[in-house]
Amino acid sequence: MEQLPVEIIENILTNPRISIEDIVHFSSTCHYFHEIVFSSNLVWKVKLFQRWPQLKNLLEIRHINFQHEVRYIYELRQKTRKMLEKMPPKFYKKYEISDSDLYEWNGILNEKDEAYNYLVMDLMDIVNTDVPINSIEVVPLNTPGNKTLQYYANKVLRYIRQLHLSKVWKNYISLPPERQILEIGAVFVAQWCQPNVEVTLEDITCRLDQIAWKVRHALQVSHPQHPLFQATPEELELWRIENKARNQWNVNECRQLIAVIREVLFEQMGFSGNNHAYFMPQNSFVNEVLDKRQGLPISLAIVFEAVARRLGLRCEPISFPAHFLLRFVESSDPDSDWYYIDVFNGGQIIRKGACPHSRFSGTRDLFPVATALQVVERMANNLEVSARQHAHPNGRITRLRSSLELLKLVNPKDISALVSLARLYMLHNMDTKPLEQFLLSQEFEVPEQAQRVVHMLRDYEAHHSRADAGLFDQVEAAQRSPNLSYAVGMVMRHQTLDYRGVVYDWDPVCLAAAEWQAQNHVEKLQLRDGQPFYNVLVEDGSHRYVAQENLVPTNDREAIYLNDDVGRHFSHFFETHYVPNAEKEKEYPADRQIRHWFHQQKKLESFNNL
Repeated sequence: MEQLPVEIIENILTNPRISIEDIVHFSSTCHYFHEIVFSSNLVWKVKLFQRWPQLKNLLEIRHINFQHEVRYIYELRQKTRKMLEKMPPKFYKKYEISDSDLYEWNGILNEKDEAYNYLVMDLMDIVNTDVPINSIEVVPLNTPGNKTLQYYANKVLRYIRQLHLSKVWKNYISLPPERQILEIGAVFVAQWCQPNVEVTLEDITCRLDQIAWKVRHALQVSHPQHPLFQATPEELELWRIENKARNQWNVNECRQLIAVIREVLFEQMGFSGNNHAYFMPQNSFVNEVLDKRQGLPISLAIVFEAVARRLGLRCEPISFPAHFLLRFVESSDPDSDWYYIDVFNGGQIIRKGACPHSRFSGTRDLFPVATALQVVERMANNLEVSARQHAHPNGRITRLRSSLELLKLVNPKDISALVSLARLYMLHNMDTKPLEQFLLSQEFEVPEQAQRVVHMLRDYEAHHSRADAGLFDQVEAAQRSPNLSYAVGMVMRHQTLDYRGVVYDWDPVCLAAAEWQAQNHVEKLQLRDGQPFYNVLVEDGSHRYVAQENLVPTNDREAIYLNDDVGRHFSHFFETHYVPNAEKEKEYPADRQIRHWFHQQKKLESFNNL
């Protein structure tokens, strides 16, 4: 082997079947191989991109020491896991984690320019690992597939994503208006609200390019002489990245293009407004809209405008009080014909004077063109409404918090959003000091309102510091009472409402307020409030407080695993039940025996049914 030329050894080592760990082991066999391995930048560059292909665009053209970069990534992974391991004992009792609780992660982000991308990549690996854990006992937090590790990785991922996106937003709004294209704003919103989904501007841009090429192909069939086909690559690229002040074609050529865009988008590709689930947050995310080809008026309008712009057309976004349309002006002539395009309703053309959402008298100046900032703000408002109104409760608080913090970023003078955000922080025992400092640093048109919010926050902080004093105390073990039949981690079915849930907490008797008991007719139960009540995480994402007489054990866990809070309490599912994480086990140690007994009973039932 030592007689082989270095080039051949490098060629062998860059084989995709050879891992980074294999190379390290190979380098330790002798000084000669060690020297080759650690002096070959080519080998480390190839191995880095084989292991993490998503970094290729970031690093490929950089002149760096790739061996040092690989070492840094591995060291960062170790540091990340050590920091995550500290989080469960510290935040076990907190429903929402404040940004100030995560400031230590800023130290990693400040280490080097690439640290953000490396950290996101590592956290995404943790979150998306789907490895079954085959153990009936509590497992270490760093076990691959541990839902508690994923729960806290998601919290950190959200924090660092939004910290990074705050800088992205400032760069975006500092661009000249012609460079503030709408799909960039739409991608920003999608990234902000979906931190654990990889949404990239490159991918969304590519998909919009593909739709534009579909339109070009259809136009070539119906109007092969259209001057669009004479446009230079430089012109096409400029239309792709800039808002234009006017159309590039005459009136007839514009009409031909608009007709083909409508045919391709709404007839061939099936884009439509989502009337059945209007308030689903996915209707506002451009990646989901492109996937499902359904959305809100504003998200569909962004897709239509982006495609039209790539083809030399200018569609003006118009934000009506109860709708969002695109206005199309056929030429720069002040007397030129113009109309609205209703993208939510199949691209319907609405002529001037016929729009039910306007009171204009024939002039197109009554409703101004919406700026990119106004479009993003309206999307954020839609997401706030969605978080408040949509029936699906899974992650509702996190969605509401994200939408309000997005509004705070895009319109820091929206006092209504700031009040709502302050109330949400207080309701969930979060640190309000950064919000107070933010309010004091702003120049509000109505300073009295801001001052009232500051006073409210200061009053909360005075009480919160005392109430929070014992939050991180050692978890005390709960004592089971003889009337408790079930245990934390058991999967249950509600006997009358027929939903599934997993027990994560219990009380020997009902401890809910009298008002709650009256609303839920506890007095009509056979054992009323004197029986155990269980807190359960339900398959629809909600939390329920349920009487023991209404529950029965089941093997059917359905979609409980989709509940955002499963990882807060449990590390994994094992055969018949969820296994508590270390903190939950400390709180309910006696429940282990009950879980194991039920597990054995289920195993015997299965054996007897063979």
